[in-house]
Amino acid sequence: MVKLQYLLRAPATESVGAFRDRAVAVSGRILAYGPARVKLTYTTEEPPRFSVMPFRRDRLAVVSLWDEAAPEEAAARWNVLLQAEGAAAGYRVDESAPRAYRRDWPAGHDTPGGSMLTLLHRRDGLTDAEFLRRWHDGHSHLALDVHPLWNYVRNVIVAPVLPGSPPLCGIVEEQVRTRGELLNAVQFFGGWLRMVPNMLRVLIDVRRFLDLGALENYLVTERWFRP
Repeated sequence: MVKLQYLLRAPATESVGAFRDRAVAVSGRILAYGPARVKLTYTTEEPPRFSVMPFRRDRLAVVSLWDEAAPEEAAARWNVLLQAEGAAAGYRVDESAPRAYRRDWPAGHDTPGGSMLTLLHRRDGLTDAEFLRRWHDGHSHLALDVHPLWNYVRNVIVAPVLPGSPPLCGIVEEQVRTRGELLNAVQFFGGWLRMVPNMLRVLIDVRRFLDLGALENYLVTERWFRP
């Protein structure tokens, strides 16, 4: 089964509430065309003005689609629909989940807890193989050790599918059980005694394989429309 992810961005004049409603409406319309699965990860509120995580203040939505057709056929089908909905970029991705939640809430309801979405750009000078090795074999283990992650999904960009999609290396989806665990630095980095050492460990590690200047972190909400 092929997984496609389409990015929708809000113009500066669109409020958070209007963008939230538009993203939900887009996902509802897409659902009518029969994807195998569809999930929306989207901005629903302004992030805290002061946070240890450098959350972007612009609005983003990612529509994730799964299709049983061949990759080229699936992309051709969904590109037409998502372009009409104003998608800014689209990618075919290879998904892996080192830690996965067990979904026990109904479709159409927001995933409980706190969610963060991160767009990754590879550090200059690294090959694709070295980038993946440092991400999958190194950083993923560190993230699971440091953060109270309940769900951790890695989406490696296989290829852009929507013309004009900017270069991107990966999309990370992370969930914790409570919003406080994400927004409270002490909780997110392992407690008072481990917080500062863990922050340094994470910073040193991500600088080895990511372009931090291009990193995009978003405080988001997740909603499965068809799980």
